[in-house]
Amino acid sequence: MRSLPQPTLPARADVATLAAYGSHLLQVLAEPAPLQAGAEGEGLVAALARIALALQASDPARLRRQESWWGRLLGRDVERQAQAQGLQAQLGVLALQAREQAQGLAQRVQQRARAIIDNDAAAAALEAWATFGAAQLATLQGAAQVALAPRVDHLQRLATLRRIESGQWRLLQEQDEALLQRFVRIHDVLLPAWRQAALARQALAQAAQAEQAATLQAQIDDEVAAAQARLP
Repeated sequence: MRSLPQPTLPARADVATLAAYGSHLLQVLAEPAPLQAGAEGEGLVAALARIALALQASDPARLRRQESWWGRLLGRDVERQAQAQGLQAQLGVLALQAREQAQGLAQRVQQRARAIIDNDAAAAALEAWATFGAAQLATLQGAAQVALAPRVDHLQRLATLRRIESGQWRLLQEQDEALLQRFVRIHDVLLPAWRQAALARQALAQAAQAEQAATLQAQIDDEVAAAQARLP
């Protein structure tokens, strides 16, 4: 965090000096490049939506219920089912895309955290200069007081704007952090659980197929034996 100047008045403050009160601080606080909004949050939500659709491929009835009557009439539920099946075959790629989006969002969260710290420090410095300047007003008269008063008001207004901006950034920070937490739960807990359940279903299906094949083999063996027994 950068060092900010402490509020002071020159020993012999004339009207021109008082009219520029706080200018040194404002120069140090020259507006940095704006914090870019980025699209990682939207990208992550879109990636998670594709994963959610992929996981529903094995439940056509649920996909059908998600479409309106008109959508079902137009066959959109069938299109959605085909899309879900296609996405399920790419589940590994979808998870990778979601991780990339989450990494970008995490970087933006870190950048915003540093910006919030700097912004709070700037607001505190502006408030300190405004408070110090306001205390000097009572010791001044006439043109000197008229020159300093607007500067004090200006610094206080800037401090208020900085505080509001930090509050808005904190709200965005909370929303992005909540989104990242949801991603972690989906990626680290729910996806592995779904894969395990899918493998279990596959194992049960293959066991049923093996049992059915054994039954069919027994029936065929019986038919072959019966046919041989009927031979002269």
